[in-house]
Amino acid sequence: MNWDRLLATAIDHTVLKADATESDVRAACADSQKYGFASLVVSPYYLPLAVSLLENSPVRSCTVVSFPLGAQEPSAKVDDTTRLLDAGAREIDVVMNIGAFLSGEHQVLVDEIAGIAEVCTERAVFKLIIETAYLSKVQITQATNAAVANGANFVKTSTGYAKRGVTLDDIRIIKSAAHSRIGIKASGGIRTAEFAHALLEAGATRLGCSESVEVVQQVR
Repeated sequence: MNWDRLLATAIDHTVLKADATESDVRAACADSQKYGFASLVVSPYYLPLAVSLLENSPVRSCTVVSFPLGAQEPSAKVDDTTRLLDAGAREIDVVMNIGAFLSGEHQVLVDEIAGIAEVCTERAVFKLIIETAYLSKVQITQATNAAVANGANFVKTSTGYAKRGVTLDDIRIIKSAAHSRIGIKASGGIRTAEFAHALLEAGATRLGCSESVEVVQQVR
């Protein structure tokens, strides 16, 4: 069977549904290695299993912090991140404190980004999830600027749990603010190869996708 090998290298294959089982994670590890996805994203509970199964593989083990709400104190997020790094995570996707940000408490965002970036330095890729579905264009730009200024490696658009996933406009706004200073991860609602390629063409450099196998098999 043929598949889009180049597209696969941009995908973070994601297994974060509440009902995901051990067998789901084992299957996702096998698929990630077969198709050559950039990383496999699992819940913290399944991180040790993913790390074990992906050992000596180019596929990076990724997990999430404060997912999907982001409503933890910065120090708690730093502590969780440190623990997950010690458990073998090579990439960390962290949800920003959306409510605090929308309340105008921007220092909370600065503090959590800076603290997490410090513990991730030279240990893991740090992606900040800003949940664009809840933000205006100005707020997306502000959150992107904060991510750039305080050491995040990527801005990620969505958890997949909000009222909508990523749009092309989200990516264009982030790209305009980022000026190539940070990676851009598009996620939420990516179910076709056509949309995946459109997001990459708009400026995304990584894609979060739970239907990754089906997407890369839709060869153009």
